[in-house]
Amino acid sequence: MGMPELESVWEAYKKAVREGGDANALYREMVWPLLKELWHQGPRVSPGPREFAVSIHTLGTSPEATILAILGTRAEKVYVLHTEDSQKFVPRLREETGKDVYPIKVGKSHVDAIYQHVRELLREHAGKPVALDLTSGTKAMSAGLAAAGFYFQRYYPEVRVVYVDNEEYDDQVRRPRAGTERLIILPNPHEVVADVDALLARELYQQGEFAEAEGYFGQAVGKAQDQRYMLYALLSGMYRAWYALELAEAVKKGRDLLRRLDMDVWLRHPLNDHRKTLEAQLASLEAGERFLAEADPCQSQGVLAVVETLLYLSDRSGKASSALGALYAYRALELLLQERLCARLGRRADHPALAPEEEEALKGELASILRTTPEEVRLGPKLGLLDLVAFLRSQGDPLLSRVGLGELQGLSGVLKARNESLLVHGFRVPSRKEIGSIQTLAKPLLQDLQERLGLRVPVKPVELGQAL
Repeated sequence: MGMPELESVWEAYKKAVREGGDANALYREMVWPLLKELWHQGPRVSPGPREFAVSIHTLGTSPEATILAILGTRAEKVYVLHTEDSQKFVPRLREETGKDVYPIKVGKSHVDAIYQHVRELLREHAGKPVALDLTSGTKAMSAGLAAAGFYFQRYYPEVRVVYVDNEEYDDQVRRPRAGTERLIILPNPHEVVADVDALLARELYQQGEFAEAEGYFGQAVGKAQDQRYMLYALLSGMYRAWYALELAEAVKKGRDLLRRLDMDVWLRHPLNDHRKTLEAQLASLEAGERFLAEADPCQSQGVLAVVETLLYLSDRSGKASSALGALYAYRALELLLQERLCARLGRRADHPALAPEEEEALKGELASILRTTPEEVRLGPKLGLLDLVAFLRSQGDPLLSRVGLGELQGLSGVLKARNESLLVHGFRVPSRKEIGSIQTLAKPLLQDLQERLGLRVPVKPVELGQAL
């Protein structure tokens, strides 16, 4: 038996219908047995044969299409979502496919139930190739299964949505021409249409998940061959690198972005609405990169760029991880003090070169903060954070001199907590109150640096808006 015989039978079937025979009864008697046998032997599958471990089908009142889909997927485990009306066809599926069929009853329009059943089955068969067949059933059932399948492909990449279609429809008998049926493995619109990736990327961007946003914008470029998404990928990549403190990479991304925005083809790109902000961010990143490369706290603009970044990250990460937030805040305060030491006194914390009288003044200030005597204070070769506070106060710093002694004594406790932090040398997790005390001391120092430079770093990401 083969296609030539089926074509001959099809013509005989059409003739019998023209002569007044019952089209449905004649189809089941003459055509269906041969067609079914051909699919048992070798189903037609597009774009090519593929075996699935599991198949999930919606079942309507025309079971032939579901039978072909079961034979086409060649799955060992077969689940059928049926209604009250189509339940009676389940035994026929078992009989004509030779498969164990696991029936699951759902309502005609219960899309939520279909979604739940699919999710449970995918979890049960995680890692296995699964076919979701939407050929039969009500429109709501087919739509629900398709929506679930295309959505869950992002989490279960082995899932495929399939459909039994035909290449030729015979108007005379109002049926697909037998032998032209084929099982089509449908492409996921989420994977082939760039708009879906762009929408996901925008959502991730707004959530601050810049690495993921960069990836989805990059996928959108590949699918649509639309370079406007590349600009959003560069923007996301710039923020991803910036907030990871990889300033050299952030500078590279930012320069590439602004270079492209200068091109005639992109002059009306929505990101050019944020041109001034992006230019200011790039300038800050470049200053920060130079500062980190040269490790020179006298580079005030670079210090400002890094400090504003650290404080932004402290606030952002402190909500989820107080230990990490404390480290960002601590380092920001230390850099502010090192810059202040250089700007006001021309000294460096790693080599302060203190005169004897300056050492005595520093010991006296530290003794007051630590609630001890000057004789018990021991100075190291470098000035640490508390040393910097005390030394600047001893030299009459107008801002630090106004900070109350009680507040500074509390700061010494916070610094001890920092050194005992789980992420440093100990086992403690700093509290949000302790982070707040560091940020409180850093705030006036930051404002003073901003005023001295006449500059503020726009550290927050620009808004993308609703339209990309």
